[in-house]
Amino acid sequence: MLEILFLLLPIAAGYGWYMGRRSVRHKQGNEHKKLSRDYFTGLNFLLSNESDKAVDLFISMLDVDDETIDTHLSLGSLFRKRGEVDRSIRIHQNLIARPSLGNEQRDIAMMELGKDYQAAGFYDRAEEIFLNLVKQNDHSEMAEDHLIDIYQVTKEWQKAINIINSLKRKRQQVLRHNTAHFYCELAGEETKSRDQVKMLLSAIKQAPDCGRAILTLADQYLALGELAKCHDMLIKLLDADIELVPDALPTAKQAFTERGDLIGYCDFLRQALAEGAGASVAVNLAHNLIEQGESDEAEKLILDGLYRHPTMKSFQHLMQMHVQQAEEGQAKESLSMLEKLVEQQIKYRPGYRCSECGFPSHSLYWHCPSCKNWGSIKRIRGLDGE
Repeated sequence: MLEILFLLLPIAAGYGWYMGRRSVRHKQGNEHKKLSRDYFTGLNFLLSNESDKAVDLFISMLDVDDETIDTHLSLGSLFRKRGEVDRSIRIHQNLIARPSLGNEQRDIAMMELGKDYQAAGFYDRAEEIFLNLVKQNDHSEMAEDHLIDIYQVTKEWQKAINIINSLKRKRQQVLRHNTAHFYCELAGEETKSRDQVKMLLSAIKQAPDCGRAILTLADQYLALGELAKCHDMLIKLLDADIELVPDALPTAKQAFTERGDLIGYCDFLRQALAEGAGASVAVNLAHNLIEQGESDEAEKLILDGLYRHPTMKSFQHLMQMHVQQAEEGQAKESLSMLEKLVEQQIKYRPGYRCSECGFPSHSLYWHCPSCKNWGSIKRIRGLDGE
């Protein structure tokens, strides 16, 4: 009998182990079922626009582990994208408060909380979070990017420059045009001309092809009476950004006029036109040729431009020339009316467009109001532009 009991002991132990495992599985299954039911209930609250109830439910379920953290991060991001930043902040704050959260997961949650504060306009709180993240050795570039975005919104240009200068050399090169524009913004805040020149030279040092800095520096040198340096900047602009030459025409004309070098101004316009500056330069050159009594050459210049690259600007100028040459009568009146209609059409159409997002504008913006890119707004090319 005793021998039989010894034989049954392993069987009893195995059965006990099996029943224990089954009980644990059953308990876990019930927990997962309850968790699933709670999540479905929370989703129903979201779909029913009862966001507060959904947030309360999700926070009460906040048992953070590797399987649930992504879900809560996604929920917080969803609320932020929907504009419900206060609810996103609650989720991320409760997530960070959990003692079981690992360091890596806490950094991710902190990043999301910083985005929440930034979206809500709490820039000081967001800045503090991102600065703490940047101090860590293994931080991501995202924290740096968000800091730069914040400093652009708050117009703290020197802080933005400092962040970029602290980056790796490769990243600095990628953002060099941004840095140049930040120096240009600093120049605009200076009250002394020499300080403005210093900032603009720093911008050109960062990005030698920054057309904005070169054009603005030409204006500064003209205001200071340093015509030779202004001339150098105008010539430099031809290589750096030919599309900005039409915006430099008033400065160029004044600079060459003050030097008594109208022939040099025409040569400058011809060089710009040869490098593809556009219709505005052709029209200005034609005006100067007419003033010098070379009307035939001016008309030939406009006609050649129309054959190669037809534009409304060149067509309007050609009609102006014909109106001036026409005899008084019905034909001249009709031609004059047509010229005015074309002029109104040119004024109605935007003259600039962002090369990144397509944002149209009647004025030149250095910072696109739509996509927030620097230096991406250019003059429109084609029939309605240059």
